Amino acid sequence: MTKRCVLAFLAAAVLAAATPAWASVPATLILKSGDRVRGELVDLNSGGFVVRVRGAEQQIGRDEVAAISFAGADTPAAETAKIQSGRTLVVLRSGETFVGSLADIGGTSPIRLSFRTPDGDREVNSDQVARIYFSTWQGMPADAATLPGVAPDLDQGGQGMTIPATQCWTNSARSVRQGQRVTFTGTGEIQLSADPKDIAGVAGSRTGRMSANAPLPHVLAGALIGRVGNGWPFGIGDQRIPIAMPASGQLWLGINDDHCGDNRGQFKVQMSFQR
Repeated sequence: MTKRCVLAFLAAAVLAAATPAWASVPATLILKSGDRVRGELVDLNSGGFVVRVRGAEQQIGRDEVAAISFAGADTPAAETAKIQSGRTLVVLRSGETFVGSLADIGGTSPIRLSFRTPDGDREVNSDQVARIYFSTWQGMPADAATLPGVAPDLDQGGQGMTIPATQCWTNSARSVRQGQRVTFTGTGEIQLSADPKDIAGVAGSRTGRMSANAPLPHVLAGALIGRVGNGWPFGIGDQRIPIAMPASGQLWLGINDDHCGDNRGQFKVQMSFQR
């Protein structure tokens, strides 16, 4: 081997030794849409999660991911029933659980996961973690009735999920994508005050009245409305044409009223999601 070749070989070896190994462990990412991405979890950066799928890296926005599983594709209903909006649930392989936001991913295989918890910062290796839950997702196995603030899932008889008139917003336990079209079929009547004649169907007040302090003041009081996450509300009413979702996130259904505590009754809403 010539001197030039030896020097080139040594330089390549030094460069390889100086290059840090990227984190990379098998994982399944469950998106809020219900889709699953199986590959190797590489990194977490400002753009979201970096996943290597069949040798090619993909960037998936953090707000698109509902859960990460390091232990296959199973998501036990006993775990998903504990999901609460706005907090991250971590399930260890030992069976221990804790709540804490995922702050960083580092190290090599197994990768190191850093969490901020109410009791302080905590680090665990990926081989200690079974699953991380960030939010609910479309088609999840949990019984939605067990989730705080979440309405029951669609009834098997086709009557739809129940939207109680006594709370202005109800979590549908469904995630939507921006631009995704959803068809709503609502039925039922609600009473908007102590006045027995103050009745509304899903299209709104039977007397045609409005409420200046309602989420949509220029829409009939009591009408069925929706919103995605904490975004601006949109009208649904009794229209049967598909509505394009204004954003990605958790879908909420509501009553267009300024005060819902004195209401009576409920709506039934059947939803159809286009892919």
